[in-house]
Amino acid sequence: MPSERNLGIVANWANCVRQSKGKYIMGCAGDDYWHNPDKLQLQVDFMETHPECVMCHTDYNALHTNTDKLECNVNLVNGIVPPEGKIQNEILSGKEQISAVTMCIRRKTFEKYVPAEEFARRRFPREDWPTLLILSAHGDIRYLPISTATYRVGQESITRTSNYEKIIERAQKDKEMTEYLYSLFPEWGPFEDGPYFDNVGYHNAMMAAYRNDDYCAARKFAKMDKYPTKATLMAKTWVTFKIFRWLKMRKG
Repeated sequence: MPSERNLGIVANWANCVRQSKGKYIMGCAGDDYWHNPDKLQLQVDFMETHPECVMCHTDYNALHTNTDKLECNVNLVNGIVPPEGKIQNEILSGKEQISAVTMCIRRKTFEKYVPAEEFARRRFPREDWPTLLILSAHGDIRYLPISTATYRVGQESITRTSNYEKIIERAQKDKEMTEYLYSLFPEWGPFEDGPYFDNVGYHNAMMAAYRNDDYCAARKFAKMDKYPTKATLMAKTWVTFKIFRWLKMRKG
């Protein structure tokens, strides 16, 4: 049932999951789509025969909206082999290589361990990564090397915005989210990544300025970036900014 007001991305997701009744949970964001007609059957069949799995995912296609280029079988073509099994450490470090639009989650495990309503109450900036992080502590995650869904790349979205204030705010929300997740797993030790999150918002805002061809903003955020990269250094002058931007655009 549609909501009468804008709930926000994570609260809307929690509401949709709560209203659904299936044995498995699969999501598809409004700008992505499933292209493989056998997607549901393939993943459900796999989960039915692998009770140790809490989630499975697949290869995917990427549609680059700025060029209309369709990149098929992204993992296969790029030689990416996603890790499998109990991969919580890989997810925590960002090495999981999982496309959310391809995920198939076992509802029983999800309902037992994932506090979706708490995600919404805390206004998390995203739901897929914390869900993966928690699920991976309670069973295996497996990969099927078949492309089933298409992910759109390059267009303005919640996760890829050109609004500098929203980018910096998102980094702070990511910090709060990660700190909460650390509280669920004391074995990880104390949360010590606060300085990284405090800085990453400025770095990401600088990269958005490159996309926007906004030299003044890039230079401003480069001065705030405490962990300089090549992009930070190239933002010091208008000429080097233009060169770096051209190189980035050339690479797509």
